[in-house]
Amino acid sequence: MKKLCALCLSLCSVLTAAAAFAAVPPAPQQVQQRPNEILPRDGKLPELSHDHSDKCPPLDKDKVHIVCILDRSGSMQHLTGDTIGGYNGFIDKQRQEVASAVVTTVLFDHQYEILYSDKPIKDVAALTEKEYFARGSTALLDAVGRTVLQVDGDFKKNGTCPKSELVIFMIMTDGLENASREFSRAAVKKLVSDAQEKYGWQFIFMGANIDSVAEAGSLGIRKEAAMDYAADSKGVGAVYESAGEAVKMLREKGQLDGSWKKAPAPEKK
Repeated sequence: MKKLCALCLSLCSVLTAAAAFAAVPPAPQQVQQRPNEILPRDGKLPELSHDHSDKCPPLDKDKVHIVCILDRSGSMQHLTGDTIGGYNGFIDKQRQEVASAVVTTVLFDHQYEILYSDKPIKDVAALTEKEYFARGSTALLDAVGRTVLQVDGDFKKNGTCPKSELVIFMIMTDGLENASREFSRAAVKKLVSDAQEKYGWQFIFMGANIDSVAEAGSLGIRKEAAMDYAADSKGVGAVYESAGEAVKMLREKGQLDGSWKKAPAPEKK
């Protein structure tokens, strides 16, 4: 009888301890910030970080920073191979013409991935299907907004004036914005406009299946720097050739006119 009572008491103690343990809520998991992740801005329009001073050197056009923002949303599926080939050809040509250039390349769909940042063009490896594959939706605003702040942050980290280099953003997409969560259109337009006016940065917008001039204008990009391309193999090849001409024109003249656009406008259906 005593043994039975002792056994019951032991069992009650175990059950009581288990209930107490279950009642304790689990410790909250720590959310780790991914590298280069930009957190929400509490409703405030983001701003560029650099204020010019008399210590800022003048623009050196031999110092070229090419920033590629490439759409890889699901609608790009049939253009995957053409995009990879076009991008690699573009980089190869720039490597020959501007050996000292550095490259930042971003891929976006509903997510955001920085392939490399501020990387010497001689060290840029060929893009493959391992990195570039179509999926998801089109968070264009988030991609542009985050990349502008990323590049601005790199200049700040390096202690370099953002106006001292020829910075050229090349934005390529095949559809309208439909998935951004962090940046409004107004926020992106302010960033792009400020970057152009304050830093002298250049933006090129190339779009398929949309009115690229109108879409670029809504982001603060000048119409001379926007072009439509056909969403097919020939169109993708031509648009990367045009991008190469744009970089060359900006290096030589400092501004764009319509002659850099080598791709014929797609036929309207």
